[in-house]
Amino acid sequence: MKRMKTMRLMIMSMLLCMSFSFSHGQSIDEKRMDRDLKIAEDILSTLARGDSRSRFYDNVESNYIKDFGVVFNIPQSTFVFTSSSADGRVYQYRGSGAAVIAEPAPAPKPSESSDDERRVIEDKRRVEIKGENLAEQAEDNLKEQMTTFLVDYADLIGQLKPSDRIVVQTSGKSNRIFVSGSNAIKQQSALSAQIVKSDLIAYKQGKLSREEVTGKITFTSDGNGEVEKDLELFATIFSRLYEPDLSSTYYMSSRSIGYTKLDGFGVTFNMKMYSSSSDGGLHTIRTTGESGLTQDQRDEKVNAMYPEFEKTFKENLMDYGRTVKSLKPEESLNFKVRLTECRGCEMPEEIEVTVKGKTLQDYDKGKISREEAVRQVTVKRN
Repeated sequence: MKRMKTMRLMIMSMLLCMSFSFSHGQSIDEKRMDRDLKIAEDILSTLARGDSRSRFYDNVESNYIKDFGVVFNIPQSTFVFTSSSADGRVYQYRGSGAAVIAEPAPAPKPSESSDDERRVIEDKRRVEIKGENLAEQAEDNLKEQMTTFLVDYADLIGQLKPSDRIVVQTSGKSNRIFVSGSNAIKQQSALSAQIVKSDLIAYKQGKLSREEVTGKITFTSDGNGEVEKDLELFATIFSRLYEPDLSSTYYMSSRSIGYTKLDGFGVTFNMKMYSSSSDGGLHTIRTTGESGLTQDQRDEKVNAMYPEFEKTFKENLMDYGRTVKSLKPEESLNFKVRLTECRGCEMPEEIEVTVKGKTLQDYDKGKISREEAVRQVTVKRN
């Protein structure tokens, strides 16, 4: 009997060790993932920028989402201008840079032609792109860049499971206006492409050809221009809450919060928080009005603010998150918040705050109290 009990204990110990080993093997090395994503962001920025020197495309952002995969957001400028130059080239201006998008025909050999004949030849060399063709051309170019990234470079992101997805999408929320001379056309800029990691593995192993793996990429385009108003409204409300005059802790420097929506998963918002401004080596905490602080005094006060920031953030999320009516019960409202810098402080550098749609809906209907709803908000501190 004693021997049987000892055997059971040994088996239970082995199972516990196996369970720990398995869960440990499934964990993500966050530093390595962060490094891989930063490299991937740079690659995608370079591809999206093309021949342009615009810094606009250097703002590519990425999110790793557990049990889903990785999402990349490419910012898109609202206006795209196209013009022809004296040499016949066509230039496209996006953000702060310009790129050649069409080359003229080769110049004919010098001849004894008259001035009128030479002018006719030069006119024939000019390239004209009509306004109605710009939107289609821009989408084709972007699809090509997304495809190149997903097929040739996305496998550099290690630690993803075969079932994880890699998504690349544009992050512009407004209509994009294409202008060429007197021609103009509007088109919604939202475009996304995604592939499953297992397809990339099969391609690298030679089980799929390049043409076959390219065919595995799913493109979706939001051509109807619909924007979920509840998400826009919620982003506006939350950004207003974290302006210096309303926040008692940290604040945002911009009234714009970017977000990513994925069907079946939910919405992820991205925020960057600040706490102070400096002048001549002395610091002012804008939300409290304290000024003339040394670096050490500033850091001590900023570090002490964190518990209150986390508490009020969860409360604000509950009070205003219930305005998001398009969220399904099984989906989540997520925030990735990069916190203000604080040297040698105990506070985290970044937090991920998550609440289920069901929690928001139950609170909105009075099925659970505010305190219970706030307890169901999870915070991961990095």
